[in-house]
Amino acid sequence: MTTPFRLRKVVKRYGQREVLSIDKLSVSEGRIYTILGPNGSGKSTLLRIMALLLKNDSGSLKVLGETVTWEKEQLLKLRRQITLVTQTAFMFQGSVMYNVAYGLKARHLPSREVKRRAQKALEMVGMAPWQNSDARTLSGGEKQKVALARALVLNPRILLLDEPTSNIDSASAAEIEKHIRLINREQGVTVVMVTHNLFQARRLADEILFLSEGRIVEAGSAKEMFENPRDARTAAFLRGDTVF
Repeated sequence: MTTPFRLRKVVKRYGQREVLSIDKLSVSEGRIYTILGPNGSGKSTLLRIMALLLKNDSGSLKVLGETVTWEKEQLLKLRRQITLVTQTAFMFQGSVMYNVAYGLKARHLPSREVKRRAQKALEMVGMAPWQNSDARTLSGGEKQKVALARALVLNPRILLLDEPTSNIDSASAAEIEKHIRLINREQGVTVVMVTHNLFQARRLADEILFLSEGRIVEAGSAKEMFENPRDARTAAFLRGDTVF
């Protein structure tokens, strides 16, 4: 079984400021991980490095069994197996179907295959009835579902989510959570998600990582983390004593 991510001594700096320092992190295949921590703790920076959108300054990063060299050919191959959904879903001009099919068309798949896979992805997130609608007129929750379908249609091995439900209503958030579970359980997709929603983290996660000042200070199962946090900083955050 391939380990999706293995990080050793990974550091990221902006100028002289060290914003991330991950001594050791391994992500197991087919599990859901949530990353918690206050604002400025390095959560999104870590996710962008894992998405191969941001280069670490030092340390070793392995993705899907390959040591990342940041060469163009390797990046293209690895990025095609990873998708990232952010908290604000950008929609291309055109229909919902156009948005979901875009990535497949860019890979020059036959039009019949594109339509079949796009239709299936839209059905999976409950957006098939809107396939001919202008994507830019959708509600926030609907746009997030389309963004999720746009990610899933590419059959990724890894799904990275950066606050995917922070800007939408609770009903839409619950729907997206349901689809995340479904994707993980039925397709075996490894999910790594940044969230500020503690209840969401507890509901979804197999494993939780807690970051503080760019470092992983605690990691463990959702049950362990919420019921018996070992680090005082984790406990303070879960009690609500730490400002998000």
